[in-house]
Amino acid sequence: MAWAALGALAAGAAGAHGLSVGAGEVPKGWAAIAAPDSIEQWQCAIDALRPWDVLADTGGRVRIAPQQPPAPLRVALADGAMAVGEDGRVEWIPRKGAAGFALSNADLRPRAATGYAGEVFVAEGRNRAGRREGAILRFERRDAQRWRIHRMIELDAVPVAAARDGRNDWVVLTDTGLIRVDLAARRQQPLHSNPRWARLEPQSLQASGAGWLIGTDHGVIRLMPFGERFSEQWLVPENCRRLAAPQCECRPQRLQR
Repeated sequence: MAWAALGALAAGAAGAHGLSVGAGEVPKGWAAIAAPDSIEQWQCAIDALRPWDVLADTGGRVRIAPQQPPAPLRVALADGAMAVGEDGRVEWIPRKGAAGFALSNADLRPRAATGYAGEVFVAEGRNRAGRREGAILRFERRDAQRWRIHRMIELDAVPVAAARDGRNDWVVLTDTGLIRVDLAARRQQPLHSNPRWARLEPQSLQASGAGWLIGTDHGVIRLMPFGERFSEQWLVPENCRRLAAPQCECRPQRLQR
């Protein structure tokens, strides 16, 4: 019942192409609610809320849309492009007929990639036998044809998405929080942590003003600046704003007369 109601809402409020959200806004037909604070409320949310993506839009706005398969990872540089596949295949595709290369690593699970100062950085990781592990890899440029790969930063969580924030900063979303990576200094800074996010399965990240929107398999998380930290809210369809046991579902919307 909850999934049917939300499916109808997706077609109406979000539409096939999603809805656009400005910084600090709550989209029409949606509500901002406090993050659950009990195991029962978390389970209700997981049972009732559907998957959403947050995507880049025009004019500094973010688009909330039904979840889609992730786009291929490809980083364009001045003299070529690096393609990084989900299967661990990394390919350097140079311009002007120069020699390229391809390598495969079955243990590599890339989820995000970006370019900086002529080099490529990849966030990768996996949940291996219940242990979360990840890393930021640096593909150091040696010359026109040669690269050297470094495990630049080790993570105790699994990266799932990332977004640039200014020239040097790369903000990485993991399954349990948000990390800022200074690409120039090659170091990390934790921004926000919530171990329960792993149950929501975060998938996408976009800046929203000074805050962040996060698309998950169970709703949308909104992080807003609160002093030197972030406060956490959820954006949910209006008919889901009272998720609480024993209801654990989204009520059908009333028709306007």
